[in-house]
Amino acid sequence: MRSRPTLTSRSAGLVWVLSLLLLSASQSLGQAQDVFVRAEFSLTVELPETKNDTKNLLAQVDQQLQQEKWQDAIDTLERLISGHGSELIAQGNDQVDLGSQYVYYVELKTYLRRRISEYARQMPEFLEVYRSRIDSLAKQDLDAAMVTRDPAQLAAAIDNYFLSSHADQALLHLGDLLLEQGRFNEARTAWERISPRYRTPKDPQGVLLAMAGQPIWVAVDGVDWGQHRDYIEGLLNENQTSSSLATIPASDVDPAAVWARLCLASWLEGSSDRAAVELELLRQLHPAAQGYLAGREVNYAQRLTKLVASSPGEHALQQANSWPTFAGSYARTAQADLPERAKTYQPNWSVSLETQALSRPAGRNGLSEDDELQDIPLIAESSEALLSTFPAVIDGNVIVADEERVRAFHLESGLSAFPSAGNEVFERDELDFGAFHSSGRRIDFDFSMRGRRRRSPLSAMSFKLLSALGATRFTLASDDTKLVARIGTTAIGVPYVNSQFQDPADMVVFDMRKEGKLEARIPPVTELSGPWSFEGTAIIQGDRLYCGMIKSGVRDESAVACFDWTTSQMLWRRTVCLTQPYGSGLVADGEYGFRSHNLLTLKDGVLYYNTNHGVIAALEADRGEMLWLTRYPRRGLIPDKLEQAHSLVQRNVNPCIVTRGLVITMPLDCERLFALDAATGQLVWQTVPGGIDPLHLLGATKDDVLVGGEQLFWVHLHSGKIRAEFPNVDQMFRDRGYGRGALVGDQIYWPTREKIFRLNSKLDASGAVKEAALPVDLLRYGEEGGNVVVAQGQMIVASPSRLTVYSPSPVLEPQDAASTKDTDQ
Repeated sequence: MRSRPTLTSRSAGLVWVLSLLLLSASQSLGQAQDVFVRAEFSLTVELPETKNDTKNLLAQVDQQLQQEKWQDAIDTLERLISGHGSELIAQGNDQVDLGSQYVYYVELKTYLRRRISEYARQMPEFLEVYRSRIDSLAKQDLDAAMVTRDPAQLAAAIDNYFLSSHADQALLHLGDLLLEQGRFNEARTAWERISPRYRTPKDPQGVLLAMAGQPIWVAVDGVDWGQHRDYIEGLLNENQTSSSLATIPASDVDPAAVWARLCLASWLEGSSDRAAVELELLRQLHPAAQGYLAGREVNYAQRLTKLVASSPGEHALQQANSWPTFAGSYARTAQADLPERAKTYQPNWSVSLETQALSRPAGRNGLSEDDELQDIPLIAESSEALLSTFPAVIDGNVIVADEERVRAFHLESGLSAFPSAGNEVFERDELDFGAFHSSGRRIDFDFSMRGRRRRSPLSAMSFKLLSALGATRFTLASDDTKLVARIGTTAIGVPYVNSQFQDPADMVVFDMRKEGKLEARIPPVTELSGPWSFEGTAIIQGDRLYCGMIKSGVRDESAVACFDWTTSQMLWRRTVCLTQPYGSGLVADGEYGFRSHNLLTLKDGVLYYNTNHGVIAALEADRGEMLWLTRYPRRGLIPDKLEQAHSLVQRNVNPCIVTRGLVITMPLDCERLFALDAATGQLVWQTVPGGIDPLHLLGATKDDVLVGGEQLFWVHLHSGKIRAEFPNVDQMFRDRGYGRGALVGDQIYWPTREKIFRLNSKLDASGAVKEAALPVDLLRYGEEGGNVVVAQGQMIVASPSRLTVYSPSPVLEPQDAASTKDTDQ
């Protein structure tokens, strides 16, 4: 077998850099005693908030409105929106416990629309002047946008003429267009902006069951309509704003038409519980209302009653026969098809994976190697053998990646899907078997004589300058025939000397129809951009890539970016926040900082970004406009040494999951699982701080969020109540979680080190967890657990060192059959 060249232009300076590396190594050994001391990370989050000149203009608007100088106020508002509209401004907060708050931000232009909308309700004279100024032009532009049937163009026109007398009808039409495209969250938000009545109003008597500003269906779910109908109707008809959305001040759209559409969207989405509540609200308030629904003139309540009773309307929860990205979809909530006749599984084929371990400081405090290899306490994995690989399944191939290579195998046979790079032939147990792309550029140096890489010309020197904080993770993303991988080092904050040997990760696009042909390589850094890095694998949709990025420095700058991958041009990048870097005070100067693997979530044209740095943000995907931003309460990170810090930042592949109007997340710097309103970013519920310590958010059923770590938790989707756990505390000594599970039909495949449990995703009538089938005994085959994916009837398990594909078997092993018989008796 011919060895592939490993040196490229990045290592052209090898001779002179080598001496610097040796000097750096000796210096870092001498500094070790000063580096690994108690380090407390700052909880400060800096945001691109309004500046002083903006605040002065806001004060000027207030004064002009109070003096009834309507034209002057309108002129000042236009200056604010055009010159400062993208700045962020706080619009409220929720105090959830002593000294802990969720704070909500929106762009200034959104804040101004809401504020002026409220003012226009109180001072109709202002609204009359404003509309006389814009209505004729607004009608022309809105009508033209509606003719195009392009939601993005219509949404932009609505934003430009939001306070016009024609905007409410345009919003109704926009919601209809979005509904046709299956973009349910966006459709609901468009209709809710027509009037504040579609969000929970202020309730002085405490009849409603939700806080002001939350979706109205939550507030009326379970109310006694017979006793409180007139009171609720009166609250809604007052039309006083409690919505955190900017709503039309005086809409003449029939409320029944909106309630009917909200119910229809819930039914189509598969949210049968929400549809039933909205249908009852429609029956109570507008039982005789008629209008057009799905192209027919009908009695709204009667037509929807038949629809809701006829079928569950499961439109969005289609089960996946492939697994194209982390969590199976860009909403991060996919469910796989349940394999037929899968009484058990048996190994079909297996290949080797490169074992990953946590970085450790070399020669720290003069300790021996044995002292340095003490175990780092992690949840559901081992520090010496990380569960770093998250496979994807696309068009009959299972695909995995690491920092150097991308590999593809036929799912049924395990053979190489494509010719290897350079047409070399590799044995099945070699790490390059199945590799259709390899960077061939990485060189590591390891003081501890561990982790050396094959074919490195300097491996005999064996020293390593990579004490990064956090575990390596390898994810992939696909859309149709294109595959995206992040190739290069996943460490953030690469010093110049080390960058000669450690490639900052590029975003690489392949065409899977052409045997993995390289289509584009997009670097995070240009000569003008500064030290930017990609945080995780990008979402690919059409010719666009969406990704989280971070710029290293005294303050780390977190951002979301959009690229045209066909030209490698960045279309926009939006800064989200600045925070102190993880690893400050824990990693020596001249070494790396930390690893980041943040993944975006895409749902109905909106990008959701868990920064893991104190902020959750929602951005409009087409233009990068900030829809909302929420600061959550951060936990203090006060590790005594690098080993402890590793465990604090272990939960580093944790994108938001978006389902049924909720954004659910548990950032690594927060002790709570919490849910935000997808339209506004406002808190809906949270778990008790420290109540659960998960590693993975597996997805959601219509009832629960499934949260995995050493145990599996069922958390109620609409309340945050922890309803069940598996195994119970008494069983944990033998059945601890080990890796990421998957939702498969109506089951959960949940891995431990020795077994794959198959559990019912729905709790029984008593609220207990029931096994759907016997566990798959991995130990019998000499295999172990890991990250689980199910696609095309096969179960794929990525352990620390092996990728194993298990095929369903209709025949139980004798001991399994005996266990089944005993259970039946």
